[in-house]
Amino acid sequence: MTEATQAHIRIAEMQFTAQDGCVLVAAFAAALLSAFSLWRIGQSEDRQRRVRDVLRRASSQRSESSLPRRVSWYQQLGGLAAATRIIGKGEQERLLTALVVAGVKGHGHLAALVASKVCSAVAFVPLCWLVLEWRQLFAGATSIRSIFLFGAVILGWRCPEVVLSRLAARRRVRLETGIPDALDLLVICTESGLSLDHAIEQLGRVLRSSNPEVAEEFAATAAEMRVSAVRGQALENLAQRVGIASLRSIIAALNQSIKFGAPLAESLRMLAAEMRTERLARFEERAARLPVLLTLPLMAFILPSLLLVIGAPLALRIIDMLGKGL
Repeated sequence: MTEATQAHIRIAEMQFTAQDGCVLVAAFAAALLSAFSLWRIGQSEDRQRRVRDVLRRASSQRSESSLPRRVSWYQQLGGLAAATRIIGKGEQERLLTALVVAGVKGHGHLAALVASKVCSAVAFVPLCWLVLEWRQLFAGATSIRSIFLFGAVILGWRCPEVVLSRLAARRRVRLETGIPDALDLLVICTESGLSLDHAIEQLGRVLRSSNPEVAEEFAATAAEMRVSAVRGQALENLAQRVGIASLRSIIAALNQSIKFGAPLAESLRMLAAEMRTERLARFEERAARLPVLLTLPLMAFILPSLLLVIGAPLALRIIDMLGKGL
């Protein structure tokens, strides 16, 4: 055999011939091919598993949609309480209006609100009793304690409505802040050639990132105008949902444009300027109330510390002088 065929490969202390090197390279290549094949098989199995999961989820959703939806316990409690004479149709309409003004929409929220009123009224009674027993208030006067417990029931019954009114007030502030910008965009859309329906729909899409409340209301109005034959009624429903007095003049201008074909851009521009002026006046009114509101924290926290800093050296000097005199 020649020296070329007898070449050796030396790695550390191990020595391989040329035939052994070919066998090692072939084994390493086979290992790489096997690993690649296993990876492809795993990917295909994972893809098949995801497809099976999607199909199983879709079939379960179809089966769940075909089955009657289970009513939760608070909706059952709210439905039973709403069916009594305590809450009539007028009270139900008032609560529905309060929910819409607060931005709470959808089915089942009226029953949840009534259930929360019932649970709050029931929970306030033991709390009031615990406070009376803890402080030993009116220990011998059963009638006065009964009056307090009855007041706790009324307070608990009204507590969810107070929370709902606060939510409605915050939402109204956000709507009042965003309506002038919406009117400016509406003017731009109408001047660009869009109809009123498409302009309102465009507002619902554009304002979604900056002011979701205003965008939601205009999107609902656009959907209602597409469905309803009377477009003025959709605008009236918008004014009723929002609950802003200045919006009614805007609705009147829009209805006038719908009925008589009156020019819309100039009137909307004037209404937007008026709403901005009203918003600036509200901001100035809140700023004017700040000194009065800051008087109590000033008297409670800053004034005692200031008197302590100013009067402490004088008091210490008087004590020293009196001590030397004695």
